Amino acid sequence: MSPGAIARRVLGDRAFRVAGRAYRALFVDLDGEIAAIAAEIPFGAHVLDVGGGDGEPLDRLLALRSDIRVTTIDVAPEVGSWISPANAPRVERCPATTLAMHLASAATLPEVLLLADVMHHVPPASRPMFLADVAELVRRQPSLRLIVKDVEPGHWRATLGYWSDRYVTGDRDVAPVSREALVELVRGACGPLAWRETPLFARDPPNYALVFERTEM
Repeated sequence: MSPGAIARRVLGDRAFRVAGRAYRALFVDLDGEIAAIAAEIPFGAHVLDVGGGDGEPLDRLLALRSDIRVTTIDVAPEVGSWISPANAPRVERCPATTLAMHLASAATLPEVLLLADVMHHVPPASRPMFLADVAELVRRQPSLRLIVKDVEPGHWRATLGYWSDRYVTGDRDVAPVSREALVELVRGACGPLAWRETPLFARDPPNYALVFERTEM
């Protein structure tokens, strides 16, 4: 059991949420992150959120964008536990589900694929396989917009986050990925997608969010 899981059991859910929000604030301005992501989602879009975790970022996104609906998936046995009752009706939760599993069973395809703090948790050796699933979704949904939020290495907050992931959450495979490396990885897997950077990095480094999509269909 990771130290984070032990803390949740000791503190109880309510106190753990308070502590978790304060802890998360060390690494990212969550409202700034969500504002940058929300600005890139088309009106009325169906968003596929990969690696949804506790769902607090997603809950803020749903509160900001009342027009969207979301499917959130995670390989963990629970996902989206912090999504508020007010936003829950617009969310489909799929725990213990990989992107490949979801693509194999999904009845409809999303307009937006959101990877928020996912890539640095994918071991480098496994990234080509993971991005092959992303590429398959791009192939099946040519108008897909891919939004990737992650952390640029080299900043003290990025280093702190790295050690936190290793020793608080217990993820020993964590490996930061730079914006330059991310662009190379995504375009290498999905083809020459157009990409742009949101204002997030300028406002809250080392956090960044990049947007990828086809310009010709």
